[in-house]
Amino acid sequence: MTSKSSAKFNLRTVLAGLTLGLTLIVTLSAWTLDLTAQVPSATDEILRHAKYLASDELTGRGVDTPGISLARDYIAGEFAKYGLRPGGDGASYLQSFDVAVGVMMKEPSSLVLGHQATLAVNEDWIPLGLSTSDKAEAEVVFAGYGITAKDYGYDDYADVDVKGKIALVLRYEPPPKDDKSPFRKLPDSSTHAALRTKANNARDHGAAGMILVDLNHTGDEKTELISTRNSLWRGGNSLVAAQVKRRLIEKWLNSQGVSLTALKEKIDQGGKPASMPVRGATLQLQVSLQEVHRRAENVVAVLPGTDPILKKENIVIGAHYDHLGLGHFGALARESEGRIHPGADDNASGTAVLLDLARRLSALPAKPARTFVFVAFSAEELGLYGSRHFVTHASFLSSTKAMINLDMVGRLRENRVTVFGARSGESFSNLISETAGELGLAIVQSDNVGRSDHMSFYNRKIPVLHFFTGNHADYHRPTDTWEKLNIEGMAKVSDLVLLSALRIDDSKAAPAFVSLPSRPSTNGPGERPGFSTYLGSIPDYGANIDGVRLAGVTDGSPAARAGLKEGDIIIQLADKKIQNIEDLTAALRGQKPGDEVAIIVLRTGKPVSVKAILRARG
Repeated sequence: MTSKSSAKFNLRTVLAGLTLGLTLIVTLSAWTLDLTAQVPSATDEILRHAKYLASDELTGRGVDTPGISLARDYIAGEFAKYGLRPGGDGASYLQSFDVAVGVMMKEPSSLVLGHQATLAVNEDWIPLGLSTSDKAEAEVVFAGYGITAKDYGYDDYADVDVKGKIALVLRYEPPPKDDKSPFRKLPDSSTHAALRTKANNARDHGAAGMILVDLNHTGDEKTELISTRNSLWRGGNSLVAAQVKRRLIEKWLNSQGVSLTALKEKIDQGGKPASMPVRGATLQLQVSLQEVHRRAENVVAVLPGTDPILKKENIVIGAHYDHLGLGHFGALARESEGRIHPGADDNASGTAVLLDLARRLSALPAKPARTFVFVAFSAEELGLYGSRHFVTHASFLSSTKAMINLDMVGRLRENRVTVFGARSGESFSNLISETAGELGLAIVQSDNVGRSDHMSFYNRKIPVLHFFTGNHADYHRPTDTWEKLNIEGMAKVSDLVLLSALRIDDSKAAPAFVSLPSRPSTNGPGERPGFSTYLGSIPDYGANIDGVRLAGVTDGSPAARAGLKEGDIIIQLADKKIQNIEDLTAALRGQKPGDEVAIIVLRTGKPVSVKAILRARG
């Protein structure tokens, strides 16, 4: 193990990278360091990394863009420059895996309104990327916005029967009527407006298919239809689904004596559903889609430890380097599809700090006791694919004692840093607070684990720390550019992570894992507010299966009391079929604290039924 004298020397060298190079007194364990010399700044290196990674040359670092390879090679080159050992496949820095980046439409795919001619695909209509490959021919039922919000007393399906029919639904959601409304004003939206929520709800009510119409669109007709890439969903397909241009569907329904515009106005003004069957209006829809796969790579480098015993243990520091590319999937500004999304904060910032940490740790004359593993993850934006692959295939995962994640650390404000998972390690909370205090930083310790690449490690019962400087209006938009980054703030985050990592390394005993409550948070990257009913299941967000596989359950929670456990796959809750996390969220939202619900899970491939008594969150 590192001695106190060598740790003191390490930290003196490490702190030579402090942002401003001014006099600082830093207390760490039994050492007090008085730094009085003017020292080089770490900001230049961080700026160099972030500026390049967020440049137009890298085309937004989408997994399906040329820029992702440039970013990959840049990161690997920096790791090699620092003298770090390759930690990928074979003797390389790269760890490869396949990921679905989109869907391709195939024949047969067609749409016919009544007895009219077949519509022109991509011009008059388009399959939704979340659609299953199937066909449906049935009568049309207008189902409003396709929303069921029972807690609010709103249900578009309450007075209509869509079983075996095709549900015609409006895009978005009704305008909120009061502060208690679950709906939101455009351009913001709630989960009720999500396409997958609408499709799952139509499926749960027995619909054979779903047609989406956008009556809010006021721009060019060419931009009215959502591309299949932008409407792709990887959590399990619901039913055959497509979008039709309003001009065509309105003309067709007008001939049946139905006005969509009038029905929409009735819902929006009255705040109540106006669903109705459209007698005699039959529609034929067939969709054939095939997933498009690409090769992606994590970039992995290793700094071996020096202690004869502790070097067998490792600390992982990671950040995802992919982003949205041209905004075909995940972009929040619909009109920006096709434009470069530079992803400066998300997550060139985290990658830049990761590289800075690799440089500074590798430059220490006296290296850390434990081994450090640096990982730049790919395909995080597509669903934690890179970190999921890493924890499944890394040969040294069993010796990983802690994981530190950097995702969106480029907008430090008021010296305030949010740390997710701070209580997942037995000693993490005090360690982070003390270190931040010494650096003049304010820490918000979230009780939530958060949802980023560290979740893949937390699911394996590895203590995690996720550093995050907050959401902003440029999130997942083309305006997230490097000029808006707080480079000095990123250097402060680098200092905080560096000293925290060295404190973990300097600890004789590895931190013990602590299971945290599963509470949704609005503070993480892109996360939405949660709901009040609590089960206590911890989903494995990286699993790409039908159902929700559990990475664990919170101790003492309804899930734990019901006997649910790690590895179970929830396939039904009450009367709701569960194909993905959104299904589970919606099913729980439809229940109240105190309700007893039947839950069916697959356990070692066989269905098992349990009952859980739900409770209120907190």
